[in-house]
Amino acid sequence: MATISFNAAEVQPSSFDALPAGTYEAVIANSEAKPMKSGNGMGFNFEFEIISGDCKGRKVFSWITFEHRTSPDAQRIGREQLSAICRAVGVQQLNDTAQLHNLPMTITVAIDKNDPTRNVIKSYKPKKSAAAPAQQSGGSAAGGAAPWARP
Repeated sequence: MATISFNAAEVQPSSFDALPAGTYEAVIANSEAKPMKSGNGMGFNFEFEIISGDCKGRKVFSWITFEHRTSPDAQRIGREQLSAICRAVGVQQLNDTAQLHNLPMTITVAIDKNDPTRNVIKSYKPKKSAAAPAQQSGGSAAGGAAPWARP
């Protein structure tokens, strides 16, 4: 047993429910290259963080297939998705997925038709409130925190 002083009324619990379908401003907060479980290729796990609105701070995850040895269609679709992300944030030459981190974009989120407790990202576009950013060579602005970052 541990003795503490905690008032649950002062803290809102986190929600892990699927986000409502819609359009959100988001950034890639984290990315990881991983081999596919089948051993037929590799792809990227992307963690998106919503940066505005009622769902600010919530996370959405997306797997993008980059290489698939037995399904050229899966590889093509994955590379098209990666191209859409790159174009949405103005990165034309990608050498490291970290180049995509903390750059705002607009994502369209839907409910997974096979699992209503999960989200899928249907599109990646430039942030609505600004024109597409100039080509970026790296992450956030030099020396400063991202303007949408939580204090």
